[in-house]
Amino acid sequence: MTSILPATDTASDLVATPGTSLLEVDGLSIDVARGAGSLRLVDGVSFRLDAGQTLGIVGESGSGKSVTAMSLMRLLPAQLRIAAGTVRFDGRDLSTLSEPALRKVRGNDIGVVFQDPQNSLNPAYSIGNQMVETLRAHSDLSRKDALAKSIALLDRVGIHRAAARVNDYPHQLSGGMAQRVMIALAISLGPKLLIADEPTTALDVTVQAQILGLLRSLQAETGMSLLIISHDLSVIAETADQVAVMYGGQIVERGDVVEVLTAPTHPYTEALLAAQPESTVKGMPLATIEGIVPNADAMPAGCRFNPRCAYALDICRVTAPALVEVEGRPDTSVRCVRHTELTLRGVSTAQIDAALQADPAAIDAAGRPVLLDAEGLSRIYDLRSGRLGRKTSFHAVDDVSFVLHEGETLGVVGESGAGKSTVGRMVLGLTPTSSGVVRFDGNDIATQRGDAKRATRRDIQVVFQNPYASLDSTMTIGESVAEPLEVHHRGSKSERTARVAELLQQVGLDPSVAGRRPHELSGGQRQRVAIARGLALNPRLIVCDEPVSALDVSTQAQVINLLRDLQRQFGIAYLFVGHDLSVVYQMSDRIAVMYHGRIVEMGPAEEIYHSPKHPYTVALLAAVLSIDPRHRRLASTATEAPGEPSATGCAYANRCPHVMDRCRTEVPAPIAVDAVTVRCHLFDAVVDS
Repeated sequence: MTSILPATDTASDLVATPGTSLLEVDGLSIDVARGAGSLRLVDGVSFRLDAGQTLGIVGESGSGKSVTAMSLMRLLPAQLRIAAGTVRFDGRDLSTLSEPALRKVRGNDIGVVFQDPQNSLNPAYSIGNQMVETLRAHSDLSRKDALAKSIALLDRVGIHRAAARVNDYPHQLSGGMAQRVMIALAISLGPKLLIADEPTTALDVTVQAQILGLLRSLQAETGMSLLIISHDLSVIAETADQVAVMYGGQIVERGDVVEVLTAPTHPYTEALLAAQPESTVKGMPLATIEGIVPNADAMPAGCRFNPRCAYALDICRVTAPALVEVEGRPDTSVRCVRHTELTLRGVSTAQIDAALQADPAAIDAAGRPVLLDAEGLSRIYDLRSGRLGRKTSFHAVDDVSFVLHEGETLGVVGESGAGKSTVGRMVLGLTPTSSGVVRFDGNDIATQRGDAKRATRRDIQVVFQNPYASLDSTMTIGESVAEPLEVHHRGSKSERTARVAELLQQVGLDPSVAGRRPHELSGGQRQRVAIARGLALNPRLIVCDEPVSALDVSTQAQVINLLRDLQRQFGIAYLFVGHDLSVVYQMSDRIAVMYHGRIVEMGPAEEIYHSPKHPYTVALLAAVLSIDPRHRRLASTATEAPGEPSATGCAYANRCPHVMDRCRTEVPAPIAVDAVTVRCHLFDAVVDS
C-alpha cells in the first residue's frame, strides 16, 4: 500500500496517543449579527474527542451542527462570531491563536471535507494542480515530488488510473470521485483531526458506503480522529464511537453511540430513530416529527423541543433544562427534565415493534387498466472525444420497457448515471426518444398535437428533487401553485385563488403561506408546495424525480406519507425515481432497478427488496446503512471506486463478483425468474432447466 504520510514523519508523530484528549470544546456559543443586536445560533455546546476516536454530531437542518464544526477552526462568515467558550486542540486554545498561527493548524493538523465537493474544488485548475499547490504551500516538496505524492494519494483513496486522472478537471469527475479528491486533499498533510461535514449527503447509497468505508480505513491506517457531521442517523451509527445530538443550537443528548441509539434518554433522539424508513413496516405510515426546527429569532421558552415533543408537560414549556449526567450511565448526558421518568424506544425496540405490525398487501395492479406503456426506450447522445474531435456516442437509456397501471407506483432505482431521470424526462416529453414509444392512455405522446398534447400535459405532472430550484424565487407561493391553472386557462382569478388555498390544505400547509416566497419556507414546506403545484390540474400520473433525497429524515417521512395519502385519495399513479432502495421500497408497488441505461431487474417491491436476483441489486441493498451501531454493514463494503461499465456484454461485468466469460461478450436478455424479470446470465441455466 502506498504511504500517505509525509516523508519526514511517522504515524506516531502525526497523532496524539490513543485515549488522550485531542479536542475539547467547552461552553461554545456563536452569535449572528442582527441589526443593532445579535441572535444566538449555538448555545453552550461542550464535547470532547479523544485521539483516534470518531465523534458524530447529528440533527436536522438548522440544528447548528455545521456552524459548530466550522467555528472550531474559526472559518465562520463575517456576520457570525464566537461569543463565549473555548476550543482546545492538542493542548492549545484555538480561540486565542493569531491568524498566521491558525493557518498552520488548518490543513497541517486539522483537515476538512465539505458537503459539496464540486463547490470546494476550483473549476479552473486540474485536480493535480490543486493538490500540488496545497502540498507545496505547507512543505518544502519540489513540484515533481508533490505531483508524485498527489498521485499516490489519489491511488490511496481508490481512484483508478490515478496517474492519468490527476490531469482531470473537477467537471470531469462524478460526485463520488470529486469527494475522494477532497478526502485526498484533506489527508495530504497528515492531520490529527479530520472534520467531515455531511460528506455523503449528495451521493448515491453505494458511493456513500464506499466513502464512509474509506474514511474508516484511513482512520485505522493513520490513527487520526474523525468529527462527522450528518443529519442521517445511519451514517452516525455506522461510523461513530460517540454521538452528540443537536437541536435548536444545543446538544440535547451526548454519549456512547451504542448506548444512545439503543436506549435514548431524550425524546428527540427517539423521534429521529423512529422516522428512519427501516423502522417502519412497508405500507404503514412512517413516523414523523411534527413542526420544524425553530429559528434563532423564534426560539420557544423552556425546552426548545417542547412544541414538537410527544411527552411535553407544562414544566417543559417554562423550564430550560440543563445538560446533566444520566444516573447509572456516566458516559451519557441529556437535556430533559423528564429523563428519569421516561422509558424511550431505541433502535432495537423500534425494529421489534415494526416486525409485529401487519404488512398491508400491495395493490392488485394486474386488474387495473394500463395508464403508461414504455416500449423499447433508448436515448443516445453524440459526443466528441480526443484531439481530432472523433465522434462517439453514449447510450443514456438503452432498450427500457415497462408498464404502469392506474393508481400504482413504479419505483425506478439506481446510481447516478443509470438513466433514471432521463427515463422520467422521456415520459414527460421533455427529452425526445432516440427510439421506442411512450404511450399514455394508449396514445403515443410523441405524435400528439394541439388539444390532445395539452390534455396529456395536464394529466402528467412532475415533482423535482430540489424544490428551491424548481420554484421561482421572484414569485409568491400562491403564484407558483396557480401558474398551471393560468397556463391551462382553468377558472377565474377568484376561483384560482380558492383552488390554491384548497391545494395548500391538501398538502398540509396553511393557506396563509400563499403570500410568502420560497426562501421563507423550510425544505419540507417547499417540497409540499411543489407537490401542491403538481396536483393543481388533477393529474393521473406524477413523475417524482428524487423528491426526498435532499430532505431531513423526518421531513422525508412527512413527504412520503403525503404522497401515499394523496394516491389513496385521488388514485394518482407515480413513477418514483430514487437512488435509496429503502426509500423507494416504502413508496413502490413494483421496482425497476437500472444500471448504465438498462433495467437489470424488475418486479414486485417485496421480491426485489427481500429476495434480489441481480448482483447489482444485491450490491445496492448491501450498501444500505444500518441504524443499529451493533450491527454495522460497512466492514464488508469495498472502499475503492467501482470499475467503469463494460463496453461489451453485460455492462455490470467489471463490478460483478460472479462474472463469467460470456458476461464480457454477450448482452443478457430479460429472463422471467419467479415473479421478477432479470437481465443476468446466472439465471439462464435456471430457466433452461
